[in-house]
Amino acid sequence: MDGVTRRQWMAMAALPVAAGLASYAAAEEGLLPGEPRSRFAPAGAGMARDQLQQAHLPNVPLVTQAGERVRFYDDLVRNRKVVLTFLSTGAVPASTTVTRNLARLQRFFGPRVGDDMFLYSISRTPTRDTPAVLRDWAEQHGAGPGWTFLTGREADVDQLRRALGASSPDPVEDADPVYAIGQLRHGVEPEMRWGNCQALASARVIAHALLLDFGPGRVRPDTVPPWNCSLALAELA
Repeated sequence: MDGVTRRQWMAMAALPVAAGLASYAAAEEGLLPGEPRSRFAPAGAGMARDQLQQAHLPNVPLVTQAGERVRFYDDLVRNRKVVLTFLSTGAVPASTTVTRNLARLQRFFGPRVGDDMFLYSISRTPTRDTPAVLRDWAEQHGAGPGWTFLTGREADVDQLRRALGASSPDPVEDADPVYAIGQLRHGVEPEMRWGNCQALASARVIAHALLLDFGPGRVRPDTVPPWNCSLALAELA
């Protein structure tokens, strides 16, 4: 494999749809007892996974809202199911919409967040969004365990944004934080499966995309099994 281009990255984003539809339908019919079997074998530490990480999941240093220093790939993404979004406290309307969507997803997925899936909100304007600013933002929106807000050096955050495909070839559009804020990436890193959707879409649309990609998971302890995905999604409408 000579490298992973942006075109190949976008092609990979479509993979979860076909595979996920079958698993989701089976779960709805009660054909998948307990935790569903993975649809793809975990990828080893081979060249393809390494190249995907280097091109699109750079191991840049970041800082959490709690002031903890972390590495993006090693500490946050490797071997996890993740949801990646951007925000800027200087672009309040768009950032508020995306953060409220994530808050609804946090309630929808319940204890899965912080267990088998993780939410990461990355500052698009890190010089403005210090850990203290992000901590206040997280508290205002009820962020719980498994949902982390991140900032860092501007060059590192910009490298990450571009690697994740949240940049535009149009300089004017690229300079507008709302462009990156509107992007959402979700993936199952050990299986090298990645998808994307609009972060400004309804929480129901995003939840449906995540269910297709991540599967229904274990039965939530606050529901009577089996968990009915359709009814749960209807609550987000």
